[in-house]
Amino acid sequence: MVIGWLQQEQDDGVPGGASAWARVEAAQRQRRLPCLLVPQPAHAVLAGELAVGLTCFGELPPEITRAIQMHDTGWAASDAQQIQRLRSGGAQAGHAVSFIAIPPGEAEEAWTASINTVEAFSKAGAMIISRHFSLLGGHDPVHQRFVEAENARQRRHEGSASDADLARWTAALGFCDLVSLSLLSGLSGEVELTLAHPSSPQTKTAPRVRMQVTGRNLRFTPGVVHAGTSLSIQALKHPLPAQGPRAETLTWEVA
Repeated sequence: MVIGWLQQEQDDGVPGGASAWARVEAAQRQRRLPCLLVPQPAHAVLAGELAVGLTCFGELPPEITRAIQMHDTGWAASDAQQIQRLRSGGAQAGHAVSFIAIPPGEAEEAWTASINTVEAFSKAGAMIISRHFSLLGGHDPVHQRFVEAENARQRRHEGSASDADLARWTAALGFCDLVSLSLLSGLSGEVELTLAHPSSPQTKTAPRVRMQVTGRNLRFTPGVVHAGTSLSIQALKHPLPAQGPRAETLTWEVA
């Protein structure tokens, strides 16, 4: 689950100049109410909408944009169970749990299910999602067995696309993933991103991009997303309001 916040001034104690991911992580660790609940499959669809408008990673084949839209499909069951728990009311409902606080084993199950789902229609798509989660898990020894298993999968699918294409498509997935998480986490003002997968070594030397978030308007400098690209997502309100809409539609437009 991604814990969503309406855009606000950051008061999380993160120092100025912190990376986009550091700001996202700080926002996801907050426990303030009310908040918004965004299932991870929905967050992935938002990332896929952005991918369609990208101009900075070369042309993305339809199967790759579809893979980006589906890269978190494996979280569907876990997030549905959490929503059911939170909607049950009473002391047993507990707190909303962000994806960053999910136990490693449960996360790996969701990652694997996501890759398997995409593998059914696109080997290249499965490869970039496998690479994406391997990069995320590679920073923590607890995920070593998962990374080893995915390395074996990637060797089986060698030749599904060129190494250069797989590298830029994986970078596109990582970029869109972080932009989506930044928007849902309510980051405002200027957010610095890199044209590389944020968990890859290349992020240290890759070109920088500034994303300016002003209300529902986005501006990228340099312009790496087609102007006029519209993004939208429906988030569930938490706690459930006594009256009125139970969900809120969030929208952004690239200037």
